[in-house]
Formats: sequence, structure tokens, C-alpha cells
Amino acid sequence: MKKPDSKEKRFFDEGRIPEDVWGVLSSASLLSIGEFRVFEIAYEQWYGEAGDEKHIEKHFTSYMFNDIVPVWVRHFCKKIVKLDDEDALDPAEFGVVHGAATMEQRNRGLEFIAALMFILIAFFFIGESAAKVLQLQCMFPPCY
Repeated sequence: MKKPDSKEKRFFDEGRIPEDVWGVLSSASLLSIGEFRVFEIAYEQWYGEAGDEKHIEKHFTSYMFNDIVPVWVRHFCKKIVKLDDEDALDPAEFGVVHGAATMEQRNRGLEFIAALMFILIAFFFIGESAAKVLQLQCMFPPCY
């Protein structure tokens, strides 16, 4: 993998992340997918067929706990970074397509936000009622 330059900045653990691991992280970021999906796509690119999830998981576990990146993943990550450097990276070329949210997904999101707000407001009023019952002078610090 290439060394970080002005285009690619590392903000934490600069000296402790191995280059192969940094390549996987960069590829996942560039394709807007998870690291396991990087392993799946890399396997398919290297072997020409989709891999068995258990087999890929074995390699992914070694990556997660021991920073061991298989050669086929390393090769794929270098390809992704190179394509990005050349401004030729098209995630759809690797089967990565991010569609717009459907109306149902948007409605579910709004329902979730409304429910969360209701719960937070309810907790606030329950806390305030408890403070009145317990005759507390100050509910939120700092209390003077």
C-alpha cells in the first residue's frame, strides 16, 4: 500500500495500523461498504466465483484478530486504491450499488425518530415529576 499523503490523511493510530489493514480500511471506505464485504468481493474477483461464507469468515477472523490479510484481499485493495488514484473507480463495476431510500424506508425512519423523541420527552417529564415528589431542589447540575 502507498504511504499516506495530503489526499489520504490518517487521524489516529498512524504508526500502529499495518499497511495491509490500512488497505482494507481504505477500500471499504472508498466503496462505502463493510470490511467483510471487501473480503467477499475480493474472493470473487480472485477466484472467479462467490466464496462460501464460512470459508471467507475464517480469513476475516484472522484479519480482525491478528491483522492477517490474505493475498487475494491485498491484491484487490491495491487495485481499488490505484483505481481511485486514477479517478477511475466505479463501485458498480464490483457489484456495489447504493440505491436511494424507498418511501417505506423513509417513513420507518421518521417513525423511529418520532418514537425516540416521545420516549426522551417522557423520560424528562418522569424525571421532573420524580424530583417534585422527592422534593429535590435541583435536578440538573450544577446546583448552587
